[in-house]
Amino acid sequence: MRRFHCLLIGVSALGLFPGVPGYAEEGSAVSRATGTVKSDFGKFYAERENLVRLGIGLAGAGILANTSIDEDFRDRYQADLRSGDTDHVSKAFKVFGAVYVAAPLYLGAYGAGSMLGSPIMEEWAQKSIRASVVGTPAVLGLMVALGADRPSEGGNSAWKPFHSWHGVSAHAFIGAVPFMTAASMTENAYVKAALYGMSTLTGLSRINDDQHYLSQAALGWYLAYLSSCIVEKGGDPQEGRLHFAASPIPGGWVITARKIF
Repeated sequence: MRRFHCLLIGVSALGLFPGVPGYAEEGSAVSRATGTVKSDFGKFYAERENLVRLGIGLAGAGILANTSIDEDFRDRYQADLRSGDTDHVSKAFKVFGAVYVAAPLYLGAYGAGSMLGSPIMEEWAQKSIRASVVGTPAVLGLMVALGADRPSEGGNSAWKPFHSWHGVSAHAFIGAVPFMTAASMTENAYVKAALYGMSTLTGLSRINDDQHYLSQAALGWYLAYLSSCIVEKGGDPQEGRLHFAASPIPGGWVITARKIF
């Protein structure tokens, strides 16, 4: 967990504060990035709408974790569904949930987008980093606060505050973010649905490998969903505000109004 936290902080610093020539420009970039991060955090942890959504997700996970549903699902999956084929698929998608894979991926995509003049690649990388950063405190906090055990360690999924630190699957969270971000950037319904489907595969790999219960993988996925929604919603801190401007013209002035949607 400590490695997850430290590496993600490093990714956020490099990805949100890209180096630019000149101290004035660099200061401006850092200022804008700081404002963006503060806006994301404010929307995730202080806005009533998102807190209600988070509460709904916790309630759903709580039902799975504190009844027999989690263990029944785990027993049925391991007995009837797990196979050599599912293990191979799981091994492929597990890597998306590793910070040491996600960090180079985002930074590489950002750098490649910058060099190739591809704003879509830059936008995807930056939004993915922002979603990872804004959701990290919730993931780390709930991992410990819920206190659930891993199935592979013989424990159950019942919430026992601060007893253990497996209440949320960090792999499911990290692995869902890039697909969620890509889904939010496309308007094609079929592509969006496919990307959302792929966003579940890292979480499913943890269930397959008997490393997390359904509630823990689902909650990690859901936190990635909320984080991606916040980033997409907060693309422009001035969004929704009405701006007025006055400009001189021959014989007078013209007043214009502009609203960012």
